[in-house]
Amino acid sequence: MKAVPKPDKLLKPVRSLVLLAAGVILSTLGVGLIARAIDPDRFVRSLATLDWRWVIAALAGIGLSYVAREQRWAILLQPLVFRRAALWRALLTGQLLNLLLPIRIGDVVRSILVGREPNGSFARVFGSVLIEKAWDWLMLCLLIVIVAWAVPLPDWFLLPARSIGLVALLVLIGFSAVALTPEDRITRGVAWLDRVLARWPPRWHTFILTNLHRLLDSLGALRHQQAIIGAASWSLIIWSLGVISNYAVLRAYGVDNWIAATALLVVLMIGVSLPPSIAGVGVYEGLTMLTLQFFGLPLETALAIGITLHLVVAAPLIIGTAWSWLIMSQRGRAVAELVDL
Repeated sequence: MKAVPKPDKLLKPVRSLVLLAAGVILSTLGVGLIARAIDPDRFVRSLATLDWRWVIAALAGIGLSYVAREQRWAILLQPLVFRRAALWRALLTGQLLNLLLPIRIGDVVRSILVGREPNGSFARVFGSVLIEKAWDWLMLCLLIVIVAWAVPLPDWFLLPARSIGLVALLVLIGFSAVALTPEDRITRGVAWLDRVLARWPPRWHTFILTNLHRLLDSLGALRHQQAIIGAASWSLIIWSLGVISNYAVLRAYGVDNWIAATALLVVLMIGVSLPPSIAGVGVYEGLTMLTLQFFGLPLETALAIGITLHLVVAAPLIIGTAWSWLIMSQRGRAVAELVDL
């Protein structure tokens, strides 16, 4: 008699299809609304003013930001050490999946990829990713404060900004709790859980405790001053490069405004991550138009900036991911040939 699939397993593909359909609909609506809002002739004239030197500078900034992300992740993974090629492949693959798919599974996928490496584990790696995301939320909150101080913000910006501030506060509380909790209390807590789970089947008992220990190991990075300083420094560099890249794209169209570049980064980081869309198409450009209109830019120029910035963000990621997988496959074939010899 065949086993009947569990309801949750049957619902997973359904949820994925629903999110995918929602992403297609949202992107289509975004593109349609944008097409109705702009003057095609003005848009073409805006594109004609593009200065490619600034686009190259923006591409360099995006590339350096991924270098900084890899450096930060390596710090958060300590004392575990992985091959840099493996970290690069996992990081770029995860970022690309988050960009392309409405089902944001990129961070889980990269944790799985590195977790399969020698001495790796999913729980340990995923814990480092959670800490990384926490640092990003804190940096995002800092940029919100800077923008709010520099210019009066509209209501549609302030509402999510307050929510981000609350999340950042909770992150700070969590960081402080982990950093200040004495080791002996954590040890006693784990021992108590061990006694509670003693009645469970040995398989579940071992699985839960093993992964809990690995997760606690990843949170141990919050207890070391060098790790905190390193993660904070690289986070500041990452987000500074994001602002610089946005500014370079604005300059490519003759716009010289650092606050607009910063505000645009904040809005895009919040907006693109929330609604399901296909590669952010329509949503990315619409948010750019909404933000830059607040700074007095014509819709057609804002749309040109949004499309250019979208391509600047996506192109290095697609090329870098493809290159990393190609290199790994070539190395795999070389190893197989050596084994055959």
